[in-house]
Amino acid sequence: MPNKNTIRYLSRIRKRISLYFVISMVFLLCVPLLLFLSLSDSGRKLSAQIMRSADAEDYMIPALSYPFSVHFIDVGCGDCILIMQDDTVILADCGSFSADGRVSKYLKKLGVDHIDLFAATHTDSDHIGDFEDIARNFSIGKIWLHDFCRKSYESCSADEKIFYDSIKEMNIPVESPGIGKYMFDNFSIEVLSPFINLKNENENSLVMRICYQGYSFLLMGDAGSATEKRLLKTNALIHSDILKAGHHGSSGGTTDSFLAGVTPVCTVISAGEENKDLPSRKCIDRIEKSGSQILRTDIDGTIIIVYDNGRLTYIKQKQ
Repeated sequence: MPNKNTIRYLSRIRKRISLYFVISMVFLLCVPLLLFLSLSDSGRKLSAQIMRSADAEDYMIPALSYPFSVHFIDVGCGDCILIMQDDTVILADCGSFSADGRVSKYLKKLGVDHIDLFAATHTDSDHIGDFEDIARNFSIGKIWLHDFCRKSYESCSADEKIFYDSIKEMNIPVESPGIGKYMFDNFSIEVLSPFINLKNENENSLVMRICYQGYSFLLMGDAGSATEKRLLKTNALIHSDILKAGHHGSSGGTTDSFLAGVTPVCTVISAGEENKDLPSRKCIDRIEKSGSQILRTDIDGTIIIVYDNGRLTYIKQKQ
């Protein structure tokens, strides 16, 4: 008759064999499931949401080799977002005034020779300050500027006056886009806001959702919680893979409920080292709690997100 130690040993062996059997069966069952998902549309989307950093000696070269790219240009504490799809070029905001024409230099390095659309989310200096230099260096097809952002010339800031003078001098058409979808080659822009005059320039920011090949980018301008609540209340389609946080990651936006509605894989914060208050710790904590990856221009520099064989890849370059 076996002793107690032998019985314990045999018992442990049986348990291990049972455990290995269960693991093996789970593995065998998962293989066909994963294969099915990889071949299905939902599987492609899930696997495609895994983002990675691309290494490149010259980050411009890989950016130009893809059919679609969104560039969150490092302009300090301001916004400047470039959307490129083949020969279509859209620029949303352009940051503050820079003596060296940093945005124009960036566009020229990319080989850009025209801008089909300049979309001003609103007319704060850190969004339209560098416009004069851009208008003098590139032909601009048209400008989007919402009526809620317009004011009398006398009440404009110095940068706003230069902005409007440049538009007049270059004779650039200005449109106030309504809520709805606008097609550009093989991608679309859905204008989601402003749809109500909230008597606040930040909340009247032009909010746009860029859609390409099943992926979406939600650009919030400087909009905060009031706009977020309105978008959630009206059941606007806000789910997006990439979120550009409103107002440089201030505490007054990118709320828990909004993040739950957007469910971004990645949140980009456009901020500058010169402003120590932005992004706020509260905003960063909320984004981290949501599970979204964070990329910041004040830390990572210019961030380029490209469409790469069915998935999104990001390239970052600190100048």
